[in-house]
Amino acid sequence: MSKPNELELLADLEKISYQERYQCKTTYDVFCHAQDGYPTNIAIAEHLTATRDEVAKELTFTHLVKKINQTANLYKTFGVERNDVVSILLPNLTENHLSLWAAQAVGIANPINYLLQVDHIVEILNEVKSKILVTVSLDGTTELGKKVHEIIARVPSLEQLLVLDSRHGEGSNEQVTVTDFNLAIAGQSSERLARSSQPKGDDIAMYFHTGGTTGRPKVAKLSHDNISFVVQVYAGFNAYHGNSAVLNALPLFHVFGVIAASLAMFCAGRTVVIMTPEGFRNPNTVKNWWYFVHKYQVCWFPTVPTIISVLLQQPDEELDLSCFKHAACGSAPLPIELKLSFQRRFNCNVTNGYGMTESSCVVARVLPGYDVEGVSVGNGIPYSRVIAAEVIDNKISRVCNANEPGIILVKGPNIFQGYLNESDNEGAWVDDEWFNTGDLGLINDLGHIQLTGRAKDLIIRGGHNIDPQIIEDALMAHAGVLQSVAIGQPDAHSGEIPVAYVVVKDPQQTTAVELLLHCQTYINERAAIPKRIDILDSFPLTAVGKVFKPLLRNKATEFSVNALLKSHHITGHVSAEFDPEKGQVVHIQLANIQDKEKVATLLIAFPVLVNYTTL
Repeated sequence: MSKPNELELLADLEKISYQERYQCKTTYDVFCHAQDGYPTNIAIAEHLTATRDEVAKELTFTHLVKKINQTANLYKTFGVERNDVVSILLPNLTENHLSLWAAQAVGIANPINYLLQVDHIVEILNEVKSKILVTVSLDGTTELGKKVHEIIARVPSLEQLLVLDSRHGEGSNEQVTVTDFNLAIAGQSSERLARSSQPKGDDIAMYFHTGGTTGRPKVAKLSHDNISFVVQVYAGFNAYHGNSAVLNALPLFHVFGVIAASLAMFCAGRTVVIMTPEGFRNPNTVKNWWYFVHKYQVCWFPTVPTIISVLLQQPDEELDLSCFKHAACGSAPLPIELKLSFQRRFNCNVTNGYGMTESSCVVARVLPGYDVEGVSVGNGIPYSRVIAAEVIDNKISRVCNANEPGIILVKGPNIFQGYLNESDNEGAWVDDEWFNTGDLGLINDLGHIQLTGRAKDLIIRGGHNIDPQIIEDALMAHAGVLQSVAIGQPDAHSGEIPVAYVVVKDPQQTTAVELLLHCQTYINERAAIPKRIDILDSFPLTAVGKVFKPLLRNKATEFSVNALLKSHHITGHVSAEFDPEKGQVVHIQLANIQDKEKVATLLIAFPVLVNYTTL
């Protein structure tokens, strides 16, 4: 009997409803299931330094779940009820997991990027009306400690502060009560929560901030149903990896690190190895990555394109890496040459998935045992629906044919419960049932999805979203600026970096250097400060007078590639174009065709398709 194609496989899976197939209805159910099924398995192995001689701090599933119960009971003593919010401002630590999952057991968890500027953190905390904040300490000599002092003064809903290090201010003050996290949970019951106290599937489990690292926060509401569904689908997709450990250096304030790389692994009784509190920002994490792959006999790990590029640059070692077979890439588009180079060097399979906060992490993945062409992100996950469509006035005017580009719309049990602020839901839903991803793509006859661009103009820098309007508004606030446009420029390390083009009143009076200094003053989020500002005489316009951004993206791409060639003393002519089916394409005419291999290596991490000719 022939192997079914992907659509046939998905249809066969869906003959049983997901409610019947997946028994865990909440994230708390996932942990109860793990404790019952894998009580002595190591759940977490925590490395604080990732040096090769470091002994990890380990927790079995039995001990992990007991500590989650203790943390949940502590929250209850603080008066946390089902709709109260516990915000978590922590690096990657065991305590982050305890805080996160316990908060969902009795209330709503709100993980926050602790690297954000304090103004943005305060906005998020006030948006969600946070009752409890879990963080490292009140040490005013640290950057995070300084932020916490300002948070206390500016977030009136905050009642309790739980700290991992209480040496800098345990006790009470006028605003909040400060408590030592680990000492406090130790005194609580570790017994499983009574059924009446446990969450239900339609309860909100998490508030994730999204929509960019700058500007007013958009807060996505993810239910227990949403998360537990995705977790069980993802665990099933990875079942063929067995129970091998997983290295996780992705941040625990991001859905990829929390849901796919952590909870889905716990669901299957697998060990999650915490690779330092700083994750990939710790130099030891990358430097010793392959050592730990060998040490833990890792079969599969989750990563992002920038890290794949960095890992490719690590020197070879005498390590047996035959255990390593698979890498799952997410957060940003994966360039095809980067994928192929990684596969060749490490004799592995790299799949590029697709998801977002609003899809509880996953929209599409390559199905186990199947291959896709090029940079396809695979099929929509079981029980969901993904289409490419023409959309007019928030209505589907037409569903696109196979291989015809359109706006990607999704619906299914993975799709979130909307944004906390009702105004953010305007325009997010098409025909009142499809979530508009803002991405452009095409879907072939097998249901394989290929992303070709973005309808939304977000700049994705290293997996973090930046709203270009924040940059444009800051530049327009300058008296000498007439027009401004911010776009993402291809970058080998970050995927994209923000750059801006402006038209000024008087080029003799207003310079690019002055405008960069202006941005540094008026843009709070460092990641959003443009790396380059280019002053133009005028902008390219569409027939109706709107700025034609594809030409500016081409210009930025040409600048980036030319700069790279020049820095390596390679002569060539570069031109860029945007192809709606292929994405950003770069044509390079080389003076010496022998430079092609060198250029291909230099451009391996660029999110572009490259064509070569000779001058």
